[in-house]
Amino acid sequence: MTLESIEEIVALLEEHPVAEIEIEEQGRRLLVRKSPAGRPPSLLAAEEPETFAETEAAPSSEAPPVALSLLLTAPMVGIFHHHDPPIRYGATIKTGQLIGYIESLKLMNEVTADSGGRVTEVCEDNTAVGYGQPLFRIEPV
Repeated sequence: MTLESIEEIVALLEEHPVAEIEIEEQGRRLLVRKSPAGRPPSLLAAEEPETFAETEAAPSSEAPPVALSLLLTAPMVGIFHHHDPPIRYGATIKTGQLIGYIESLKLMNEVTADSGGRVTEVCEDNTAVGYGQPLFRIEPV
């Protein structure tokens, strides 16, 4: 990966409402996270030391396909509850779709998907979440 392509990825992260981009290409893995609003990057780096990392993977005979993973994150602090019926691993969600609720101050606040794709990871139901905490990991389709 060149410096220019990494800069393009960072620019994409700033333009879209996602918290993290992960790319695997030619045996290398690149993970870029942005800090939640109001938190300086130095505090985030202290809590999550791999804010920006590129690692070498085992060499393979053929180049693996580029994998892109996006996170749908909590917009506020509270208790996350899944929408009924709950969204499961492998389901496809659309931008703007209701994915659950965050209970905060005894109010149920709707949480909608800011990106669409296939669900590859799901947050547990009735889980306390903080601002920017991942609720779902998706792969764009």
